[in-house]
Amino acid sequence: MKQENYMTEEWVDIVDASNNVIDAVPRSVMRQQRLLHRATYIVIENALGQLYVQRRTATKDYCPSMLDACCGGVVSKGEEIQASAYRELAEEMGITNVPLKFHGSFLHQDNECNVWGAVFSCQYDGELVLQQEEVEYVLLMTTDEIQIRASEFTADSLAAIQIWLTEADNQGHDTL
Repeated sequence: MKQENYMTEEWVDIVDASNNVIDAVPRSVMRQQRLLHRATYIVIENALGQLYVQRRTATKDYCPSMLDACCGGVVSKGEEIQASAYRELAEEMGITNVPLKFHGSFLHQDNECNVWGAVFSCQYDGELVLQQEEVEYVLLMTTDEIQIRASEFTADSLAAIQIWLTEADNQGHDTL
């Protein structure tokens, strides 16, 4: 990509192993070089205890067409973590005006992803307005169903769900 094209591209903060911002680069550079960055993960649960699971579109730059156990995405340059979570929830699912609960952060590193994730959750039972560019469709699944189909899910979203479940264990959820 030519340097001048970077001006129209989303920029993201790059962080160190302690999750401190050390640089900012265009999103494509972050993906190409697999740089450590921040992302939000929002577990959306309905009143029946089912989770809203997304089928990612085939055009996504990370794990296209896979299932994603969480809503969320890359934190933009200079963006606060919670603000990013609310933005992603509104953009991808059309969900606004719901309280988010923070569950903690985790480091996830594999061949495709190098991320500090911040895990949030909310309860929601309303209608969804899906972002066509990112979400093909949504399924309602239990944590048991997610576990059975784990190979179809992005690895980082399974790691995020595990953080959420660790806290929720006392509320009757099983771990993955």
